[in-house]
Parts: sequence; structure tokens; C-alpha cells
Amino acid sequence: MTPVRIILAALAATTAAVPASAAQFSFSFTTSTALFGGPVSGSGVFTTSDTPMTVGGQTALAVTGITGTFNGAAITGPTLATFGNYFITGPTFVDGSGIRFNTTATTNVTLFYDSNARSYRVNAINQGRSSLVTAISAPVPAAVPEPGTWAMLILGFGLVGGALRSDRRARHRLALA
Repeated sequence: MTPVRIILAALAATTAAVPASAAQFSFSFTTSTALFGGPVSGSGVFTTSDTPMTVGGQTALAVTGITGTFNGAAITGPTLATFGNYFITGPTFVDGSGIRFNTTATTNVTLFYDSNARSYRVNAINQGRSSLVTAISAPVPAAVPEPGTWAMLILGFGLVGGALRSDRRARHRLALA
């Protein structure tokens, strides 16, 4: 096998082994109307699967992770549930089932869209709070490669170029012989 084929096979193998990156969406919310128990606020990032599905007639992505804070306590991750925990790509970013998560303050929280109130709503079960909230969400921009990654990329192109050049020289020598 020629050096060029070895390099191309190695590149193909590493490319095939790289998993697809998950989508991420930032979110934040703050009380617009406290229903009971005081105001709430939170912000963070939803990590979702890359596989869209239909939930309640809308395109959705399953939420696989959550980071951030709720009322000053760190969010520890989504609560496993038999319903909900979908990021909706429609007019609202969560549906009526909502997204459920816990915090380090042992608070069980649900962020959902209340269609009757035409507003997002947060229920903090263990704190006895419920509020209509102003909520926003946006895709997190893709990360820019670090300088070390760029250096490895340039070095890799240099190695491939060098291998192609030496392979071409070897073929040229054989043709002259």
C-alpha cells in the first residue's frame, strides 16, 4: 500500500469515528407575574439530540442535558420523565409538557408553555413557587477551533502534501528507468 493510500485510509477512519455533535440552545427566564411563592429566574444551556421528531404536531429535539442556574442554585440535569423534556422548534421553545430539571437546592422545576395564559410558566415544586415568566432561547453558536487544532490541521495537510510529492517522485523515477 502506498503512503498516500495509508494516509487517506487513516483520515477516513478518523472522520468516520467522530460522533455528531449535539445541538445546544441557551435559555433564560424571569418572573413577569408571580402566581404564588415569590419570583423565579434562571438561565443556562439545553443540550439536545440531533434527531428531530414530531411531538404534538411540532418538530422537537429530545433534551439530553441542562446546565445553568435556577434562583441561584446550579441545575443538576434533566429529570427523567415519561413525558416532556423536548426542545420545540416551533413558535414556543417548550410545549405544555415542558422541561423538568433538578437543582443543587433539591428543587424540582418545570418550565412549560401555558397555552391558557399564553405565556411561559415555571413551577418550582419543592419551593412552592409558580410564576408566569418572560423566557427566551437561542441556538448556541458553534465553537471556534483552538490554535492547537489549527496547528494539527495544517501539519496534517503538510504531511499529506509531502507524501503525495514523494509518491509522485517515486513514480517519475520508475517511469524513467
